[in-house]
Amino acid sequence: MASHRADGRTDARTGRALLTLGRVDLVRIQVGYRARPDGPAYEQFLLDLPAPEQEEPDALEVDEARVLATLEPVLYAGADAPRHYSVHRHRWHTSWGASPGALEIGLLVTTGSREPAVSEAARAGVVRAFRDLLRDTGQQATAPTSRDAAVLRARRSAATAYALDPDTLSLSAEEHHAAESSWSFALRTPHGDGYDVVVGLVDGYAGSVRVRHPERAEVFDSVGAE
Repeated sequence: MASHRADGRTDARTGRALLTLGRVDLVRIQVGYRARPDGPAYEQFLLDLPAPEQEEPDALEVDEARVLATLEPVLYAGADAPRHYSVHRHRWHTSWGASPGALEIGLLVTTGSREPAVSEAARAGVVRAFRDLLRDTGQQATAPTSRDAAVLRARRSAATAYALDPDTLSLSAEEHHAAESSWSFALRTPHGDGYDVVVGLVDGYAGSVRVRHPERAEVFDSVGAE
């Protein structure tokens, strides 16, 4: 019979703890830019990476300090000094279904402006940092992303970045950048809000995504990968 542990209970059938954080299968990096400290993000970048192999089911083998150090270029966005930011770390796991456990690191940078030059400098910094993270983890694009897979990724990324229901997002424009193995999409909510999404932002890697929430007067931005 399994005995009770001082820090929790165990399953009598397996001898394992009943409540755990589980293994980490996915590391998601999210970098957002906002014009004001109290304002919403006008642009978000997401990078999904498979987690390193773990010897123990509940171990965390991600070098978070190294991840943060690699992300430092995103703080500048065209400025000579790093801009103000906020950072959070969140780890989640569910025992229901086949949903993978994830470690999420979110960074929100305040630029003071959403001018095109600032946005382009921010994108360049994110591409540089994401490319370094991909290199450090040995990830690369192995095959072009199909249209259906790219549309699904675009909807899910916009939903993740802006707390939306992906099933309510309609596709209003699309463009395939074959040379960069990337896709650009314009998504719209039933209320008319628009989200411009680039899938395959960094060297065609499907897990690298840019989501921009333009003001109503802005025109769809179809910039592809660097």
